[in-house]
Amino acid sequence: IEILIVVGLVAALAGATVPTLTDAIRRYSLMTASQQVVSTIRGARHQAVGQNRILRVRFDFPAARQYQLLDGADGAVGDVQTLPTGAAFGAVSGDIQISTSGRVTDMAGTETTETMVVSNDDGQTRTITVSASGRVQLP
Repeated sequence: IEILIVVGLVAALAGATVPTLTDAIRRYSLMTASQQVVSTIRGARHQAVGQNRILRVRFDFPAARQYQLLDGADGAVGDVQTLPTGAAFGAVSGDIQISTSGRVTDMAGTETTETMVVSNDDGQTRTITVSASGRVQLP
């Protein structure tokens, strides 16, 4: 009977731990997805300045949950990146264009601050902010 009690306690503890682990995995996936997007934007800024050319980062392009680095004429510079399963762009204020001086503009060429929200199936979000000066923040 003692073994049955121990097995019952272990099963109860395991049952209580599974939802916590699942939530932690989803949060980690969201954090990783956000960091991938930030890395792409920062890399695009370095390339734009280093190669003296205008680059763009387009979101939900060419399809939902995807983003890609393009040149000023929308020619592919990098591979299409896909957010992990369960992650999506919740809201994007606009695609980003990076000038040869590293400044961020909208597609019309006006300096602007852009925000991207990456969310998961649980409604958790991470907001990425890119200032006109090119600074990328992910609090």
